[in-house]
Amino acid sequence: MLIFYVLLVLIWSTGFIIGKFIVGLIDPNVYLTMRFTAVALLFFVLAKALKRSFPVRKDLPKHFLAGTLLNAFYLSLAYIALAQGLPAGIMALIGALQPLLVTCLALVLIKERTSLLGMIGMLIAISGLLLVISPSLTSDGSASFSPWLALLGGAGVLSLALGSVYQKMSIADSDIVSAMAVQNFAAAVVSGVFALALGEHLFVVSWQSFALVAWGVLVLSCGGVFLLIWLLRKIPAARVSTLMLLVPPLAAIEGYLLFNESLSPLQIAGIIVTLSGVLLSRLTWPLTWPKGQKHSQDKRLASR
Repeated sequence: MLIFYVLLVLIWSTGFIIGKFIVGLIDPNVYLTMRFTAVALLFFVLAKALKRSFPVRKDLPKHFLAGTLLNAFYLSLAYIALAQGLPAGIMALIGALQPLLVTCLALVLIKERTSLLGMIGMLIAISGLLLVISPSLTSDGSASFSPWLALLGGAGVLSLALGSVYQKMSIADSDIVSAMAVQNFAAAVVSGVFALALGEHLFVVSWQSFALVAWGVLVLSCGGVFLLIWLLRKIPAARVSTLMLLVPPLAAIEGYLLFNESLSPLQIAGIIVTLSGVLLSRLTWPLTWPKGQKHSQDKRLASR
């Protein structure tokens, strides 16, 4: 499973890089609409070729909700907040709350508990992440943004948390290939509505633009989102979301290598602390598992 954890973090970290590259070439929601539409078509064709069963009619609204929460609302709201002036450091700070949100939602909605070491590791990882993003909190004009933008970014992170937990609920037994087709179709519709409402239309016809769309489709969605949903079906949601705390530190390293951005000793220390916290969270030490619950959950997850 280690290779899948590494791939998940590596792929999702490139989303930060893509967000920088599309500036001036493609408007955010235009980019997302094209990406989700292409992904929906690819997985529809793949599902047909593999003769996979599609969700029954009564389950379609559930998949629409899952797709819009995990993909469209999360990315669209975050992009809009950033485009309207929310500092990237503040957005990263809000995003650091996502594992805690997932842990609470998983406990309330699906009665999924995490371990004591998992909680301690998560908090250590979050503290390390704060060190990583601390320079941007003091140098990107964070005092001049509207609180409403922070709420918008927070709504995006809450959508991601809800979408992650929802993937483990009643739709968890559906075919993942056909589910990706349906969920991305719903996400494309929502992003398209956002693009129309905001008057977004920019798409510079160039090989760079098409390459960015291709990366988003093949790597970020067909690779990263597919892997995220697959892992959510295999292991506890809190453990998956804690892994995602490694994404901003890795993006900071990529920014240093690709964009010559600064990487201070404090940030390096934060990367080490975040990694240590995530590794600690991988250890299992159940806090309060009712008799037989953990065994039955492991058996159920292993059978999927």
